[in-house]
Amino acid sequence: MKQLDDLLAPAIQWLNALEQRERYIVIAGGISLAIMLFYLLIWEPITSSYTHHQQQYNSQRQLYGWMKSKAAEIQSLNAAGSSSISRSRNQSIASLADRSATTTGIKPYIEKIDQNKKGVKIRLKSANFDRIVVWLTDLENKYGIVASKVKVETSVVKGAVDVQVTLERSSK
Repeated sequence: MKQLDDLLAPAIQWLNALEQRERYIVIAGGISLAIMLFYLLIWEPITSSYTHHQQQYNSQRQLYGWMKSKAAEIQSLNAAGSSSISRSRNQSIASLADRSATTTGIKPYIEKIDQNKKGVKIRLKSANFDRIVVWLTDLENKYGIVASKVKVETSVVKGAVDVQVTLERSSK
């Protein structure tokens, strides 16, 4: 306590040297400065941090709700997709491949279809590579049929390819 008195002694001596009116002004200014410093250094950072965290929390809750609703939608779509694959299980791979080739525009390029116990070997002549990829993707997504072997060669037609592909049911 003595040390504090020693530190404040010059300030108290200066304050006592002022007139009564000046003393009130200096004390009021000191109190105002203390309140302003408290607000700027302590109160404002705490409240702005609280507001920021509250907004972040609300945003995360909204995102969680959206994700939860989409999860239910995804599960229903997965169930619908697997049921369409299971419905096509009793159909031949050749007929499913032919149906998909018709819808994707690959059918005119099919040269030969050979069916065996495991799957189907299909030879395509002078076909557009992008359409072949769309066709194979369609087969996998709709019917669960995958390409187990693919051999791609350049065709005599510019920008086209000759393909030999073996299709089998996926093990899913």
